[in-house]
Amino acid sequence: MMKVTDVQETIRQKKGDSRRTDLYRTARLDTWLLYFPPGDVQEMHNHPSDRTYYVITGRGVMKGPNEVHELFPGKIISIPAFEYYEGSNPYDEPMVLLGNSNKPLREDVLKLGGQRAEIDPATGKQIVFQHGGGKGSGDPGKAVG
Repeated sequence: MMKVTDVQETIRQKKGDSRRTDLYRTARLDTWLLYFPPGDVQEMHNHPSDRTYYVITGRGVMKGPNEVHELFPGKIISIPAFEYYEGSNPYDEPMVLLGNSNKPLREDVLKLGGQRAEIDPATGKQIVFQHGGGKGSGDPGKAVG
């Protein structure tokens, strides 16, 4: 059965500080909203699956190791699996992205040692996240090491 979601209504009803609101999670595909309030930065990281982000509202910047892209409504960006990137909003209005990713294959997750490899700048320890989580996504992870 098909599911329909009013994205604008979901944005209006957002509560709390979570950066991510899941819309659909299936066996093969995740779809979510990603919120960037003014001044917010999602630090450089990667994922074991391809993903796309479509800008619904606001403006922002998506950086890779050797590239920078300005984002604004109507733009869509595709990020390959394992590609490092950083999203930010240096502007005065919130930015909301619609994100999609396929589920990574077991082999893809194993390439990352079964986890994403991010370092907590405050402690210097590795932060362990489950796929689909991350800072500000409702799954804060835990420092190890």
